[in-house]
Amino acid sequence: TLGAIHDKMRAAVNSLGGKIDSIFYCPHGPDDNCECRKPKPGLLHQIATRYNTTLEGVPYVGDSYRDIEAGI
Repeated sequence: TLGAIHDKMRAAVNSLGGKIDSIFYCPHGPDDNCECRKPKPGLLHQIATRYNTTLEGVPYVGDSYRDIEAGI
């Protein structure tokens, strides 16, 4: 199901001339205590590592307070 959602999102962006290079997501549940589940910043660290950069000054958008906490 998640793959189908990602395919639909990529198709929509592609139809407008855009490109999604990567999609990062956490496959864990709330009780798994992983580093990639927000508000922990593990996914953001994965992005920085993948692109060999820091995320300082990069805009961050979320739809919950946990997202804001991860960005901070």
